[in-house]
Amino acid sequence: MKKVAAVIIALLLIGKAQAQITEPVALPSQVCRGYFFVPVTLEVREGESPADRTLWFLYDTGASTSYVDPDSLERVAGRRINSGVRASFGEVSVGDLQLTGLRARVRDLDHLSIALGREIDGILEFDAFEDVLLTLDYAVGEMRVVSGALPQPDNVTIFDANGPDTRPWLRIGFPGGEWRRLLIDSGAALSGVILRNIERYDTLAPPRATGAAVRFSEVERRSAARLRGNLMIGDHALEQPVIQSTPETELIGGEVMRHFSWTFDQRHERVQVLRNDPAVPITFEPMVTHGLVLVPEDDGMRVAAVIANSPAFDAGVEIGDFVTHFNGSEMRTRSCELGGEPPATLDLSLIRDGAPLELTLRLYPLVD
Repeated sequence: MKKVAAVIIALLLIGKAQAQITEPVALPSQVCRGYFFVPVTLEVREGESPADRTLWFLYDTGASTSYVDPDSLERVAGRRINSGVRASFGEVSVGDLQLTGLRARVRDLDHLSIALGREIDGILEFDAFEDVLLTLDYAVGEMRVVSGALPQPDNVTIFDANGPDTRPWLRIGFPGGEWRRLLIDSGAALSGVILRNIERYDTLAPPRATGAAVRFSEVERRSAARLRGNLMIGDHALEQPVIQSTPETELIGGEVMRHFSWTFDQRHERVQVLRNDPAVPITFEPMVTHGLVLVPEDDGMRVAAVIANSPAFDAGVEIGDFVTHFNGSEMRTRSCELGGEPPATLDLSLIRDGAPLELTLRLYPLVD
């Protein structure tokens, strides 16, 4: 069977023809800046440790294809596979689980590693777990699988997740009574609600440029504003969220998802949405950002634009500056931690015209 989840079911209880996962099983995982990562280990060869043969895949509900970085693949497999080829992994394991049939398209992911500040060996597509119920539990930072199916949608905790493709979509209520399906995208962990044409919404202040998002082939510039009204997931109000612009797919990301536990029934196109604490309102902090549009380059980030009236603008950052460090950490190895009070400053290590330069940005909200 080619799907990861199908193999999990088959091999959790070896020797039983119709093995079932009767109790939820936690998958080994790490959470970095709101992204879920799972380890995939190739068969360990003599003289090697499991770490020598392990790749860490980001699990992305917004991805319809799996990807693996060619350098990462060469490190664990010992041979080079060119970008564009679809690699077959044979027998691998996730923790104690033996898996077969995992395939991923080879593609350079260095730019995503630099943008995130953590090495990304691969991206695991949404339907890798189509034969089990998969839970992303943001409250405890855990991924779980179990056999079974979700009940019929009741639009209270169980919702239809069908949409224009095989990824999960959720019906969101907008001010004025409009309901529209948005993609549930765990791969947009640092975003809340991303919409097209945000100028048409009633916002507390006009949308303004705030930065950019790094995608596979381009850097997508973003504007943002705070919605005057609420958005709704069933009976749950997202209170005056900060909305961001996109010319592409509309979605809800990690800043919304972290308030819930999400269980996906991929075979029946359903999702269970359980709120972490119904007594705590779902609110959204002001958007504090540096005001830079950064493009990954080598092991750092090139400044492509500086947003006017932003911390970077105030500190004198210039277009063309090459950023090597945030707060003393190399761009590939920044902290995975999130939460707590927003930092008051950001120390940038730059190279300008071949000379090193240190600048301190005094951070403040670009969207209140």
